[in-house]
Amino acid sequence: MTTVALFGTADDRAYLPKFRELVGTHPLKVSLNPEEYLTSIAAKVKSHGIEAIICTDSTTMLTLLKTQPDFRRPLTANGRDKKLSLDDYAGSFFTIPAAKLGVTNDVQVLILNPLNHLVRTAEGVFVFRRFISKITKPDSWFPQTQFSWEVWKPANSAALLAKFSTARLLAVDIETYVGDVNRRMHCVGYCGLFADGTTHSVVVPYNDMIAHDFVKQLNASAPAKIFQNGLYDNLYFLRWNVPVNNWLYDTQHLFHSWYSELPKRLDFITAFAVRDIRFWKDDAKTGGEWELFEYNARDCWATLTAWCSLILEVPKWATDNYLQEFPMVFPCLHIEADGLTLDREKFDIARKEAEDKVAVEKAKLAAWFGDKFNPGSPDQCKRLLKVLGMGDVESADAKAMTACAAVHPFNELIVSAILAYRKQAKLLSTYFVWDKFWNDRLYYKTNPAGTDTGRLASTESSFWTGLQIQNIPQGKAVKSWIRSDSGWDGLAEGDYAQSEARCVGYLSGCESLIALVESDKDYHSWNAHKFFGVEYDAVTKSLRNLSKRVNHGSNYNMGAGVLLETMGPKAVAEARILLKLPAKWTLTQVCQHLLRTYEQTYPEVKKDWYDEIKRTIKMTKKLVSPLGWTRHFFNDPTTSKPALNAAVAHGPQNLSVAIINRVFYSIWRDTVYGDLVGKVRLKAQIHDSIFFVYRGSDTPDIVRTRMKLPIQVKGTDGKVRTMAIPPDMNAGEIYWADLK
Repeated sequence: MTTVALFGTADDRAYLPKFRELVGTHPLKVSLNPEEYLTSIAAKVKSHGIEAIICTDSTTMLTLLKTQPDFRRPLTANGRDKKLSLDDYAGSFFTIPAAKLGVTNDVQVLILNPLNHLVRTAEGVFVFRRFISKITKPDSWFPQTQFSWEVWKPANSAALLAKFSTARLLAVDIETYVGDVNRRMHCVGYCGLFADGTTHSVVVPYNDMIAHDFVKQLNASAPAKIFQNGLYDNLYFLRWNVPVNNWLYDTQHLFHSWYSELPKRLDFITAFAVRDIRFWKDDAKTGGEWELFEYNARDCWATLTAWCSLILEVPKWATDNYLQEFPMVFPCLHIEADGLTLDREKFDIARKEAEDKVAVEKAKLAAWFGDKFNPGSPDQCKRLLKVLGMGDVESADAKAMTACAAVHPFNELIVSAILAYRKQAKLLSTYFVWDKFWNDRLYYKTNPAGTDTGRLASTESSFWTGLQIQNIPQGKAVKSWIRSDSGWDGLAEGDYAQSEARCVGYLSGCESLIALVESDKDYHSWNAHKFFGVEYDAVTKSLRNLSKRVNHGSNYNMGAGVLLETMGPKAVAEARILLKLPAKWTLTQVCQHLLRTYEQTYPEVKKDWYDEIKRTIKMTKKLVSPLGWTRHFFNDPTTSKPALNAAVAHGPQNLSVAIINRVFYSIWRDTVYGDLVGKVRLKAQIHDSIFFVYRGSDTPDIVRTRMKLPIQVKGTDGKVRTMAIPPDMNAGEIYWADLK
């Protein structure tokens, strides 16, 4: 038995019983005082015969790290010592030589987060148990290789190319100049797994044509390539005309396919998969170019080693998930390299309009509170909330403002004006900055591993430019200056009609909801008729919009408070008037009433389907979609409403996403290898739509036809039904804003 010591803080005391369960029968010593001096730690090690240390305190962690000969204290941007984070180092495992502690045997060290993670996070116990097994079950871990590396030189180029071209696997990683106007690569690293079971890394300083030629040849070589979030690296490889052949594996996507709720950073994945690893991601921030090269080499070794470990351990359902998810990286890479054309003249006109609207909102508030009032100032708004009866609040964010508006109609008037100003100001600061664009184009990234449900997540481009394509606001403000590429007939957007609502109906087996989505009735108008007791033909635009909000809130199992925050106090107050609800009702009571209308209309959804979801996750910790995607859940939806919300949202979102992903990939393949070459260029997948430019008047209808994908869905009632979500198609416009 290994004698283990916990070096933590007083805050860990309450969680010691749960922690002891994870250590098992191993003798445990506890010290809850931060240790600044190694001599003090050494005395405790010697006195109690400690063989392994588990550290949950950042002060003690630094003391322990200083025993490592290759540890370099990271620095901040202004050259000061950076404060180390337990969250960064969690799972790090290393050994302190016996001589440094004055004992006979080396001492193992494991870094963990504070023990409150055992109860504060759903995955805490699972992650702690796995990390602690580095001490308690060392033989269960993957037999990793030793890290070794070198820097490429022209003189050994031929020998290295011959060696690495015969590797069994080749992990690849790049380092770039952040913010560089030319989007250059600083260095390119490779780690090969060779026939004799050894690994070795080489780093190529990417600064001349000889290095360029080496990278080009090795990227084109036969070995299967492994990346961590390879969308980033491969975008730069495409820019510099050194494309990669045989990119088959990606640690981020494999890990996301297994545990989508856990972090997908390389440092966490490696700590999860590899026993003897210490957090190294700060190393490049300390020292010079040589340290950056070593960091690059370690990234490659970590990627290769983590992949080899994970692929031997992951269950079949995770590899099945991977085979669904990973192919999506190729259309995502394609559209990120392409981007959208921008019209600078129309941009300037739209920016002036946005500035005028901000000025109008600012003037309105200035008339009430004076010119010195700044609605964008958190401190001033917190003081205002206090005046409006909210007391001393910690924040003046949208949630606090919404709570204030719900108190009284006078509050609602003021808060609505402030939120309107903030909305316009955010629009201006987020979208109307021309420096965010490169080559007069809008670039963006979409990542298949970015969400728990499988929906593509959007960020700015890997070129450190652009916007999130999925968050472009509705209306003309931004879309008016995004246009079709020159030489193409126009833009088109194919959208799945009521996609998630259909998925809810078929998954729950709710006959009335299925009948509605398959009828010729307008979905939201019919719901307004059923929710609010208004004749279908008499439903107004306002009632339809309200029905849409209620349906959205119910599909996500929102509570009244969240619905109020989502709709905004003004819209809820208008709903109270529109539905002729009692004037004495608070805005929260109005939201409670609105949510009940959905429950009364579709009781099978809220009762039978929810019960099945809770029961399935309670028994298996998983949900499996009709298309085979399996998601592991750490939270228990029977005891946690947020967990139930996530589980309820997952089913229809994942199914809807899986359908559009399959179609998106199929269409992309035809644009590269099939009959859509030169006719379609995919631009983005935006929620439930496919956005593209096209040539040929019949092309949009061809794409719409290919978007039809009938699938079999088994409902909670046990019946198997064929679901086919009908696609709509809007086309024929040059500017995005003109698409209906």
